[in-house]
This record gives sequence, structure tokens and C-alpha cells, in this order.
Amino acid sequence: MAEVDEKGLSRAHARTRNIVHALVTATLVLVVVAFAHVRLNLPLSLLDPNLYRALWIVILFFGLGAIVLRRVRMNAARLQDIAGLYGQPALLASLVKTTLFVAALGGACAVLGFFAYLLSLEPLDMVKAGVVAVAVLLYCYPRRAAWRRVLETSQQPGGIPGPSPAKGTTA
Repeated sequence: MAEVDEKGLSRAHARTRNIVHALVTATLVLVVVAFAHVRLNLPLSLLDPNLYRALWIVILFFGLGAIVLRRVRMNAARLQDIAGLYGQPALLASLVKTTLFVAALGGACAVLGFFAYLLSLEPLDMVKAGVVAVAVLLYCYPRRAAWRRVLETSQQPGGIPGPSPAKGTTA
């Protein structure tokens, strides 16, 4: 049974954690900027109510899509396949990539919320989008103990435990 590369885990976790922290901070800064009533002169062609509604649909899609993306990419069978085929470094890289993809969707929610604020000049629009963004960022927050547990269990004979593929079916 191979040992967990603690140095690699620490480096990858620290980098990923710092990026998620930066995105949370950027989201909070955008909320503060919205409440400071910062206004930008937008071209009249952008002041379309359909664009405003489309932004909210995209924010909703990104928020829900982040949850789906994380659940699919963190699937136990998928992680075990990666560990079995490519080893621990690839498994750690997959954990990092998945976390960063989901965090990027959260950051995109914040930026789109700021655009919604610029269109409506209503700071509560940025707050609502900020709540979605922070929720996504907290959902994807990398927990080092969880990553270590995944790396350790991927090396055990039973592999990463997951739900049975036949769950809910009768024989």
C-alpha cells in the first residue's frame, strides 16, 4: 500500500484553498462596491430587460450546474478509476481541477450578479448573486482531511467506497 504524498497534498491543497479564498473575497468586495452605489455608464443597447432576465437564468444555471459538476466529478467510481489507472498524483490533480472548476462557476455567479446590479442599479441583486456565489464556493471548499481520506482509501484493496450501482433496484 502506497503512502500519501503529504508534501504534494499540502501544496495542492494550499494553492486551491487560496484561490477559493480569493474568490470569496472578490465576491464580498463586489457586494460592498454595489452597496457603495458605484455606477458605470453602460451603452443603451445593454439596458434590455431581457438581458437582465437572462443573467439571472445563467446565474441559476451556474449555481445548480456547480453542484451537479462536483457530484459527477467526485463520484467514487470515477475517482477509483483515476487512482487505479494513473495513480495518486492524477487523483490529486483531479481533486484540484474539480474544485477549481466549481469555484470558477461560483466566481462567475458573482461577476454576473454585478452585471445584473449594473443593469438594475439595485444593490440587492448583487447580494442575491453573492449569496449564490458564496454558497457554491463553500460547497466546493477543499477540506484537506477529506482529500487525504480519498487518497488513502484509493490505495486500499477495497478502493473508494461508494453507493452500489444497483441501489434502489430489485433483483
